[in-house]
Amino acid sequence: MIQTIAFSQTNHEIKQFTITNKNSVCAKITNYGAILTSLKLPLKSGLREIVLGFDSHEAYLSEFYLKDYPYFGAIIGRFANRINQGKVLIDGQEIQLQTNHGEHLLHGGQSGFDKRVWDAEIIGESKLQLSLLSKDGDQNFPGNMKITVIYELNDENELAINYSATCDKTSPINLTSHSYFNFTGGEKNIMNHQLQIDSDQILESNTELIPTGNYIEAKDSPYDFNAMKRINKDIDTIENYDDCYVLKTKGKNLRKVAELYEEESNIKMEISTDFPGLQLYTGMYINVEGNNQFGPFSGLALETQGYPDAPNQENFSHGLIHPGEVYEHQTRYKFHL
Repeated sequence: MIQTIAFSQTNHEIKQFTITNKNSVCAKITNYGAILTSLKLPLKSGLREIVLGFDSHEAYLSEFYLKDYPYFGAIIGRFANRINQGKVLIDGQEIQLQTNHGEHLLHGGQSGFDKRVWDAEIIGESKLQLSLLSKDGDQNFPGNMKITVIYELNDENELAINYSATCDKTSPINLTSHSYFNFTGGEKNIMNHQLQIDSDQILESNTELIPTGNYIEAKDSPYDFNAMKRINKDIDTIENYDDCYVLKTKGKNLRKVAELYEEESNIKMEISTDFPGLQLYTGMYINVEGNNQFGPFSGLALETQGYPDAPNQENFSHGLIHPGEVYEHQTRYKFHL
Protein backbone atom coordinates (compact mmCIF):
# COMPACT_ATOMS: atom_id res chain seq x y z
CA MET A 1 0.00 0.00 0.00
CA ILE A 2 1.29 3.46 -0.94
CA GLN A 3 -0.07 6.68 0.49
CA THR A 4 0.72 10.17 -0.81
CA ILE A 5 0.83 13.44 1.13
CA ALA A 6 2.26 16.93 0.60
CA PHE A 7 5.83 17.22 1.88
CA SER A 8 6.36 20.97 1.41
CA GLN A 9 4.51 23.96 2.77
CA THR A 10 5.29 26.05 -0.32
CA ASN A 11 5.91 23.74 -3.28
CA HIS A 12 2.95 21.58 -4.32
CA GLU A 13 5.20 19.44 -6.53
CA ILE A 14 7.03 18.00 -3.52
CA LYS A 15 5.28 14.86 -2.25
CA GLN A 16 6.02 12.15 0.25
CA PHE A 17 5.10 8.55 -0.54
CA THR A 18 4.65 6.00 2.23
CA ILE A 19 4.99 2.30 1.42
CA THR A 20 3.78 -0.07 4.15
CA ASN A 21 3.96 -3.86 3.96
CA LYS A 22 1.74 -6.40 5.74
CA ASN A 23 4.22 -6.58 8.65
CA SER A 24 3.97 -2.80 9.30
CA VAL A 25 7.45 -2.06 7.95
CA CYS A 26 7.14 1.48 6.64
CA ALA A 27 9.33 3.35 4.11
CA LYS A 28 8.83 7.02 3.27
CA ILE A 29 10.25 8.53 0.09
CA THR A 30 10.01 12.04 -1.28
CA ASN A 31 10.39 13.01 -4.92
CA TYR A 32 12.78 15.78 -3.82
CA GLY A 33 16.16 14.14 -4.29
CA ALA A 34 14.44 10.73 -4.41
CA ILE A 35 15.24 10.75 -0.69
CA LEU A 36 14.41 7.88 1.65
CA THR A 37 13.29 10.14 4.51
CA SER A 38 12.22 7.41 6.94
CA LEU A 39 12.35 3.66 7.40
CA LYS A 40 10.54 2.26 10.42
CA LEU A 41 10.54 -1.31 11.70
CA PRO A 42 7.96 -2.82 14.08
CA LEU A 43 9.59 -3.88 17.35
CA LYS A 44 7.91 -5.00 20.58
CA SER A 45 8.52 -1.50 21.94
CA GLY A 46 6.82 0.09 18.91
CA LEU A 47 7.92 1.42 15.53
CA ARG A 48 11.67 2.09 15.41
CA GLU A 49 13.16 4.69 13.06
CA ILE A 50 16.40 3.32 11.61
CA VAL A 51 17.55 5.94 9.07
CA LEU A 52 18.53 9.59 9.41
CA GLY A 53 16.12 12.08 7.87
CA PHE A 54 13.61 14.88 8.32
CA ASP A 55 9.83 15.26 8.39
CA SER A 56 9.59 18.16 5.92
CA HIS A 57 11.06 19.38 2.66
CA GLU A 58 12.01 22.68 4.31
CA ALA A 59 14.33 20.90 6.76
CA TYR A 60 16.37 19.58 3.82
CA LEU A 61 16.77 23.18 2.59
CA SER A 62 17.81 24.70 5.93
CA GLU A 63 21.20 26.40 6.23
CA PHE A 64 21.97 24.31 9.32
CA TYR A 65 21.63 21.12 7.27
CA LEU A 66 23.33 22.33 4.09
CA LYS A 67 26.33 23.87 5.88
CA ASP A 68 27.96 20.46 6.45
CA TYR A 69 25.70 18.70 3.98
CA PRO A 70 25.57 14.93 4.74
CA TYR A 71 23.19 13.92 1.88
CA PHE A 72 20.74 12.09 4.18
CA GLY A 73 18.98 9.32 2.23
CA ALA A 74 19.36 10.90 -1.21
CA ILE A 75 19.90 9.25 -4.59
CA ILE A 76 23.29 10.48 -5.77
CA GLY A 77 24.23 11.20 -9.38
CA ARG A 78 25.36 11.61 -12.05
CA PHE A 79 28.47 10.43 -10.27
CA ALA A 80 28.54 9.33 -6.63
CA ASN A 81 31.74 9.79 -4.64
CA ARG A 82 34.67 11.70 -6.13
CA ILE A 83 36.19 12.53 -9.50
CA ASN A 84 39.72 13.85 -9.30
CA GLN A 85 39.81 17.57 -10.09
CA GLY A 86 36.45 17.10 -11.80
CA LYS A 87 38.23 16.10 -15.00
CA VAL A 88 37.49 13.17 -17.32
CA LEU A 89 38.86 12.21 -20.73
CA ILE A 90 36.17 11.01 -23.15
CA ASP A 91 36.96 10.14 -26.76
CA GLY A 92 40.22 12.07 -26.53
CA GLN A 93 38.58 15.23 -25.19
CA GLU A 94 39.12 16.47 -21.65
CA ILE A 95 35.90 17.55 -19.99
CA GLN A 96 35.95 19.80 -16.93
CA LEU A 97 33.04 18.92 -14.68
CA GLN A 98 31.79 21.19 -11.94
CA THR A 99 33.88 20.98 -8.77
CA ASN A 100 32.21 21.38 -5.39
CA HIS A 101 34.56 19.70 -2.89
CA GLY A 102 37.77 21.70 -3.00
CA GLU A 103 39.19 21.06 -6.45
CA HIS A 104 37.23 17.81 -6.88
CA LEU A 105 33.74 16.77 -7.92
CA LEU A 106 31.72 15.13 -5.14
CA HIS A 107 28.36 13.38 -5.52
CA GLY A 108 27.48 14.91 -8.88
CA GLY A 109 28.34 18.56 -8.31
CA GLN A 110 26.79 21.52 -6.57
CA SER A 111 23.32 20.67 -7.85
CA GLY A 112 23.25 16.91 -8.18
CA PHE A 113 20.31 14.52 -8.33
CA ASP A 114 19.93 14.90 -4.56
CA LYS A 115 18.55 18.43 -5.07
CA ARG A 116 16.22 17.77 -8.01
CA VAL A 117 12.48 17.29 -8.15
CA TRP A 118 11.89 13.86 -9.69
CA ASP A 119 8.76 12.72 -11.52
CA ALA A 120 6.97 10.16 -9.39
CA GLU A 121 4.59 7.38 -10.39
CA ILE A 122 3.05 4.61 -8.31
CA ILE A 123 3.44 1.49 -10.46
CA GLY A 124 2.13 -1.15 -8.05
CA GLU A 125 0.91 -1.73 -4.52
CA SER A 126 4.47 -1.65 -3.25
CA LYS A 127 6.44 0.04 -6.06
CA LEU A 128 7.28 3.72 -6.48
CA GLN A 129 9.02 4.84 -9.67
CA LEU A 130 11.02 8.08 -9.73
CA SER A 131 12.28 9.46 -13.04
CA LEU A 132 14.61 12.32 -13.96
CA LEU A 133 16.02 13.87 -17.13
CA SER A 134 19.51 15.29 -16.68
CA LYS A 135 20.09 17.46 -19.74
CA ASP A 136 23.25 17.73 -21.81
CA GLY A 137 25.64 20.05 -19.95
CA ASP A 138 24.11 19.49 -16.52
CA GLN A 139 27.02 20.22 -14.11
CA ASN A 140 29.05 20.05 -17.37
CA PHE A 141 28.31 16.35 -17.83
CA PRO A 142 27.83 15.39 -21.50
CA GLY A 143 24.62 13.96 -22.94
CA ASN A 144 20.95 13.82 -22.13
CA MET A 145 20.67 11.19 -19.40
CA LYS A 146 17.38 9.56 -18.43
CA ILE A 147 17.37 8.00 -14.98
CA THR A 148 14.79 5.77 -13.33
CA VAL A 149 14.86 4.63 -9.72
CA ILE A 150 12.28 2.17 -8.37
CA TYR A 151 11.73 1.67 -4.66
CA GLU A 152 9.92 -1.52 -3.68
CA LEU A 153 9.04 -2.81 -0.21
CA ASN A 154 7.87 -6.42 -0.19
CA ASP A 155 6.25 -8.57 2.50
CA GLU A 156 9.56 -10.36 3.17
CA ASN A 157 10.76 -7.10 4.76
CA GLU A 158 13.01 -6.32 1.81
CA LEU A 159 13.49 -2.77 0.58
CA ALA A 160 14.78 -2.87 -2.99
CA ILE A 161 16.24 0.02 -4.97
CA ASN A 162 16.54 -0.56 -8.71
CA TYR A 163 18.57 1.87 -10.80
CA SER A 164 18.51 2.28 -14.58
CA ALA A 165 19.75 4.93 -17.00
CA THR A 166 20.45 5.70 -20.64
CA CYS A 167 22.39 8.55 -22.25
CA ASP A 168 22.81 9.81 -25.81
CA LYS A 169 26.50 10.64 -25.29
CA THR A 170 29.28 8.87 -23.44
CA SER A 171 29.15 10.14 -19.88
CA PRO A 172 30.42 9.27 -16.38
CA ILE A 173 27.82 7.53 -14.22
CA ASN A 174 27.77 6.14 -10.69
CA LEU A 175 24.43 6.05 -8.86
CA THR A 176 23.90 5.22 -5.21
CA SER A 177 21.65 5.70 -2.20
CA HIS A 178 23.19 7.76 0.60
CA SER A 179 21.09 6.49 3.50
CA TYR A 180 22.53 6.44 7.02
CA PHE A 181 21.46 3.65 9.37
CA ASN A 182 21.17 3.65 13.16
CA PHE A 183 19.22 0.78 14.68
CA THR A 184 19.01 2.41 18.14
CA GLY A 185 16.45 4.92 16.91
CA GLY A 186 18.90 7.74 17.55
CA GLU A 187 19.24 6.94 21.25
CA LYS A 188 22.91 6.03 20.83
CA ASN A 189 25.60 6.40 18.17
CA ILE A 190 26.59 3.58 15.81
CA MET A 191 29.76 2.46 17.60
CA ASN A 192 28.19 -0.72 19.02
CA HIS A 193 26.68 -1.79 15.70
CA GLN A 194 28.29 -4.91 14.31
CA LEU A 195 29.25 -5.06 10.63
CA GLN A 196 30.32 -7.74 8.20
CA ILE A 197 31.46 -7.03 4.62
CA ASP A 198 32.29 -9.74 2.11
CA SER A 199 35.47 -8.11 0.86
CA ASP A 200 39.21 -8.77 1.01
CA GLN A 201 40.32 -5.41 -0.40
CA ILE A 202 39.69 -1.68 -0.25
CA LEU A 203 40.68 0.96 -2.77
CA GLU A 204 43.84 2.83 -1.84
CA SER A 205 43.17 6.57 -1.62
CA ASN A 206 45.19 9.70 -0.94
CA THR A 207 44.45 12.14 1.90
CA GLU A 208 41.67 13.74 -0.18
CA LEU A 209 40.00 10.33 -0.68
CA ILE A 210 40.91 10.18 -4.37
CA PRO A 211 41.79 6.61 -5.44
CA THR A 212 45.34 5.93 -6.56
CA GLY A 213 44.23 3.03 -8.75
CA ASN A 214 45.76 0.48 -6.39
CA TYR A 215 44.10 -2.05 -4.10
CA ILE A 216 44.95 -2.65 -0.44
CA GLU A 217 44.55 -6.02 1.24
CA ALA A 218 42.16 -5.62 4.17
CA LYS A 219 42.77 -8.99 5.83
CA ASP A 220 44.06 -8.77 9.41
CA SER A 221 44.00 -4.96 9.29
CA PRO A 222 41.64 -2.43 10.94
CA TYR A 223 39.75 -2.45 7.62
CA ASP A 224 38.95 -6.16 7.79
CA PHE A 225 35.21 -6.79 8.19
CA ASN A 226 35.10 -10.29 6.73
CA ALA A 227 34.02 -11.51 10.16
CA MET A 228 31.32 -9.62 12.04
CA LYS A 229 32.85 -7.01 14.35
CA ARG A 230 31.81 -3.89 16.23
CA ILE A 231 32.42 -0.55 14.56
CA ASN A 232 34.36 0.67 17.60
CA LYS A 233 36.76 -2.29 17.69
CA ASP A 234 39.46 -0.74 15.47
CA ILE A 235 38.15 2.74 14.72
CA ASP A 236 40.53 4.47 17.13
CA THR A 237 43.38 3.32 14.89
CA ILE A 238 42.04 5.17 11.86
CA GLU A 239 39.63 7.72 13.44
CA ASN A 240 36.85 7.28 10.87
CA TYR A 241 35.93 4.83 8.12
CA ASP A 242 35.36 6.42 4.71
CA ASP A 243 36.54 3.70 2.36
CA CYS A 244 35.41 1.86 -0.75
CA TYR A 245 35.35 -1.93 -0.31
CA VAL A 246 35.89 -4.15 -3.34
CA LEU A 247 32.98 -6.58 -3.33
CA LYS A 248 33.00 -10.12 -4.62
CA THR A 249 30.06 -9.53 -6.96
CA LYS A 250 30.31 -10.84 -10.51
CA GLY A 251 28.48 -9.34 -13.46
CA LYS A 252 24.79 -8.73 -12.91
CA ASN A 253 24.36 -11.43 -10.31
CA LEU A 254 22.66 -10.22 -7.15
CA ARG A 255 24.41 -11.55 -4.05
CA LYS A 256 24.60 -10.83 -0.35
CA VAL A 257 27.61 -8.64 0.41
CA ALA A 258 27.16 -7.27 3.94
CA GLU A 259 25.31 -7.53 7.25
CA LEU A 260 24.65 -4.91 9.92
CA TYR A 261 23.45 -5.92 13.39
CA GLU A 262 22.61 -4.14 16.64
CA GLU A 263 22.32 -6.34 19.70
CA GLU A 264 19.93 -4.36 21.92
CA SER A 265 17.26 -3.96 19.24
CA ASN A 266 18.09 -7.37 17.71
CA ILE A 267 17.78 -5.84 14.25
CA LYS A 268 19.81 -7.45 11.48
CA MET A 269 20.01 -6.03 7.96
CA GLU A 270 21.39 -7.99 5.02
CA ILE A 271 22.57 -6.08 1.95
CA SER A 272 22.52 -7.73 -1.47
CA THR A 273 23.69 -5.99 -4.63
CA ASP A 274 25.30 -6.38 -8.05
CA PHE A 275 27.35 -3.19 -7.67
CA PRO A 276 31.13 -3.76 -7.51
CA GLY A 277 31.83 -1.52 -4.51
CA LEU A 278 30.54 -0.52 -1.10
CA GLN A 279 31.53 2.78 0.48
CA LEU A 280 31.60 2.52 4.27
CA TYR A 281 31.28 5.88 6.02
CA THR A 282 30.92 5.98 9.79
CA GLY A 283 29.68 9.58 9.88
CA MET A 284 32.42 11.36 11.79
CA TYR A 285 31.61 14.64 10.04
CA ILE A 286 27.83 14.60 10.44
CA ASN A 287 27.00 17.92 12.05
CA VAL A 288 23.50 19.37 11.80
CA GLU A 289 23.59 22.49 13.97
CA GLY A 290 20.77 22.78 16.46
CA ASN A 291 19.90 19.08 16.23
CA ASN A 292 21.60 16.95 18.87
CA GLN A 293 20.37 13.75 17.24
CA PHE A 294 22.44 14.34 14.11
CA GLY A 295 26.04 14.68 15.23
CA PRO A 296 29.27 12.73 14.67
CA PHE A 297 28.77 8.95 14.33
CA SER A 298 24.97 9.28 14.54
CA GLY A 299 24.57 7.19 11.40
CA LEU A 300 26.41 4.64 9.30
CA ALA A 301 26.35 4.91 5.50
CA LEU A 302 26.74 1.74 3.42
CA GLU A 303 26.69 3.00 -0.17
CA THR A 304 26.64 0.27 -2.81
CA GLN A 305 28.11 1.82 -5.95
CA GLY A 306 30.75 1.74 -8.65
CA TYR A 307 34.30 2.78 -7.87
CA PRO A 308 35.12 6.47 -7.24
CA ASP A 309 37.07 8.26 -9.99
CA ALA A 310 36.59 5.20 -12.18
CA PRO A 311 36.74 7.08 -15.54
CA ASN A 312 40.30 8.15 -14.69
CA GLN A 313 41.56 4.78 -13.48
CA GLU A 314 42.76 2.12 -15.92
CA ASN A 315 42.42 -0.59 -13.25
CA PHE A 316 38.71 0.17 -12.76
CA SER A 317 36.34 -1.19 -15.39
CA HIS A 318 33.31 0.82 -14.33
CA GLY A 319 32.27 4.43 -14.59
CA LEU A 320 31.04 5.32 -18.09
CA ILE A 321 27.79 4.83 -19.97
CA HIS A 322 27.77 4.85 -23.79
CA PRO A 323 24.96 5.58 -26.27
CA GLY A 324 22.83 2.49 -26.77
CA GLU A 325 23.75 1.00 -23.38
CA VAL A 326 21.45 0.59 -20.43
CA TYR A 327 22.96 1.13 -16.98
CA GLU A 328 21.22 -1.25 -14.57
CA HIS A 329 21.97 -2.08 -10.95
CA GLN A 330 20.03 -3.04 -7.86
CA THR A 331 20.47 -3.17 -4.10
CA ARG A 332 18.25 -4.93 -1.56
CA TYR A 333 18.08 -4.38 2.18
CA LYS A 334 16.48 -7.30 4.02
CA PHE A 335 15.51 -6.93 7.67
CA HIS A 336 15.34 -9.66 10.28
CA LEU A 337 13.47 -8.67 13.45
